[in-house]
Amino acid sequence: MIVNTEKIKLNKFGLNKTVSVRMTMGQFDKMNELGINLLEHDKFMLENSEDMEALESMIEERKIKNLMIGFVQDMFSLSDEEIETILDSINNAQFKEAFSYITDRLRGVTDKEYQLAVKQEKILREKEEQEDPKDISAESAD
Repeated sequence: MIVNTEKIKLNKFGLNKTVSVRMTMGQFDKMNELGINLLEHDKFMLENSEDMEALESMIEERKIKNLMIGFVQDMFSLSDEEIETILDSINNAQFKEAFSYITDRLRGVTDKEYQLAVKQEKILREKEEQEDPKDISAESAD
């Protein structure tokens, strides 16, 4: 029985390291469990955002960040020092982008496919930004 091994670059996390990960059913289950936790968190935040105090919101965000960091550390067998390097090297947006990259790679998306998807998303975003909001509001007024 052959289990696919993915070579994943961690440079998006600020680490000059490539790791090999065997994507077993157990690893896939861990990734899905985290995905469920992230979706439940998003749902909770949407449903309760108006009633939450700043402290509660910060605590919820910290819980999710810690789950994601724990997943990265466990999945790639990173040391505490490597996690500190990540935390000291990149900002929140970069972490989310890097996390998206690794989860896509773990799901079997190749580097080439990922780069193509990023380019397509960038083009779509640029197209949306170029649309003139005045044209949209004039059409809706008719």
